[in-house]
Amino acid sequence: MFRTMCALLSTKVLLMITDIKSSWLTQVDIRIGKWYDVEVKHGVTTLTCIEERLQRADPVVLAFDIETTKLPLKFPDPVVDQIMMISYMIDGNGFLITNREIVSEDINDFEYTPKPEFPGPFVVFNEPDERSALERFFGHIKEARPTVIATYNGDTFDWPFVEARASVLGIDMYTEIGFKKNSEDIYQSHHCVHMDCYAWVNRDSYLPQGSRGLKAVTVAKLGYDPDELDPEVMTRYASERPQTLAEYSVSDAVATYYLYMKYIHPFIFSLCTILPLNPDDVLRKGTGTLCEMLLTVQAYRNGIVLPNKHKDPPEEFYEGHLLDSQTYVGGHVESIESGGFR
Repeated sequence: MFRTMCALLSTKVLLMITDIKSSWLTQVDIRIGKWYDVEVKHGVTTLTCIEERLQRADPVVLAFDIETTKLPLKFPDPVVDQIMMISYMIDGNGFLITNREIVSEDINDFEYTPKPEFPGPFVVFNEPDERSALERFFGHIKEARPTVIATYNGDTFDWPFVEARASVLGIDMYTEIGFKKNSEDIYQSHHCVHMDCYAWVNRDSYLPQGSRGLKAVTVAKLGYDPDELDPEVMTRYASERPQTLAEYSVSDAVATYYLYMKYIHPFIFSLCTILPLNPDDVLRKGTGTLCEMLLTVQAYRNGIVLPNKHKDPPEEFYEGHLLDSQTYVGGHVESIESGGFR
């Protein structure tokens, strides 16, 4: 395992190491996002940081979004609903896969470029059924070998739905592309970073509650109005207006890709150069945890004993009984006036 990681560290794939514990990163004093010379002699591996090399590596980034069927006024259910479109971008090149069992006609290649700085040429694959669409998608991932996969709320919707539909069709997503859900309900892989842009929006965008959907974030951060469709008409549009649905589908992939590339990628991997955490954790951990990790690193470097966290003595009582521990219930600031204005 260690020798494999050293091989990765000697290439641009340095950025995508995801399954390393923070304690190990601290002990060997290496950071994701930095460049290292790797030397192996007589079974001893030496890592030397190239401090003067500041240019980031150029990983292969894939951003994807799916469109599914749904029953009227119901949330999509992978047991009965199908994936009808998968749109994704790889390093600025767009691709759309359609499920012709649901989509009424073939879609030709087209371009979706909302602003000159956000080009979106799309190549379309019209597949006969859902199985073929998923196999095409998984095959393209294996061919492109992305080092970063970006989604918007992918931990909650896109990945679980893709995994469930693949399972229904007898396809094991983990065997195919190496992604599965961990104990914290986060989809991760040993060889690829999963960046859920929604986690960054929640923690770092400073947008008010209620304005953190992809459309609102696109307007606020990328400066253009994306295509919008009522979820209740999407399944009907697949048969009546498939071109309109295709343009809507790719608009989400374009917005996710450029939101990631413009804001999230430089932010997260800059933090990775000073924090002993992998990119998935830097994206999802709270700010308090990140600050604690930074202080821990500095204490370790300077030989300072880090004190244990302070614990108040158990002096709380409930109905005359001494409490051994009490759960703290936190809170967050809402935009109080927004409801009234709506």
